[in-house]
Amino acid sequence: MKNFLILLPLIFLFYNCKGQDKDEKKRIETKVYVANCKGEYSTKEKLAEKDKAWSLNSNDIEKIMKLSVPITEEEWHFSYPITPCNIDIKDYLYKGKKYDLQINGGSYISFFDGKKTQILGCELPECKKYFLKSKENIDEEDLPSSFNSNSTQTKSYKVNFNKSDKNDLIIIEKNKNDYTLKAQTDNKVFFTKNFSCDFIEIDTIPKNKQAFNLVLGYTDQYQNISRKIVIPVFFKNNDLFIEKLFIATLGISAKTGEEEWMQKEIYEKITLKQLDLDKILLE
Repeated sequence: MKNFLILLPLIFLFYNCKGQDKDEKKRIETKVYVANCKGEYSTKEKLAEKDKAWSLNSNDIEKIMKLSVPITEEEWHFSYPITPCNIDIKDYLYKGKKYDLQINGGSYISFFDGKKTQILGCELPECKKYFLKSKENIDEEDLPSSFNSNSTQTKSYKVNFNKSDKNDLIIIEKNKNDYTLKAQTDNKVFFTKNFSCDFIEIDTIPKNKQAFNLVLGYTDQYQNISRKIVIPVFFKNNDLFIEKLFIATLGISAKTGEEEWMQKEIYEKITLKQLDLDKILLE
């Protein structure tokens, strides 16, 4: 009996410590990762409070990784919205290998092993609650048959060049190394030009008198936007013209040493066909 009384405090201490270990393990397993949000959406949508407060815990991330599947760059470019909010995780263990993980609020995940970046997309209904925006379901317009051979790489936008009832479209085709922009009116293509960039967007509701805004995006190894060019495009005399373009580049501020968007406005009154972006970006 005397020995039992001596052992009793030790038994209590053992189970108490064991309980603390379990609580500590649980706390580690449910670590919370808060998103880092910078800038605004490429659509000019402002960051909302829910964007800034977006977070995931380790259990959420584990579920997301199980729900996600590998996607191609074409799928990512055309189907997944890019948000300015990311959750970064260093040395995440995935399938027995460590990666630098970046989860974008647009329902996709980039992971980098030091050599190669891979992309996963989370498109199932169960994914929706974990992200800020879901995969976009793009309803393709009725295109000429020549454009329908590979619909997953073609996207069209309705515009109105002549303020008429004609079927005016901007068509973007994803090629192996670049994009082809085509403009058509009354089912006839009158303009074709290739652009080397990581993604293209068309703003069909411009604020001024242009026909549309052409948005060209360039990304880094994690698919984060590092440069964006916005080009207001006008329709005159059955051709497309530009008067200026706006370039925003993500760089390091000489004053603060922190990342910030550097804005540049360039006046270039030429036809869109004559635009030489390589030359402009080198200046």
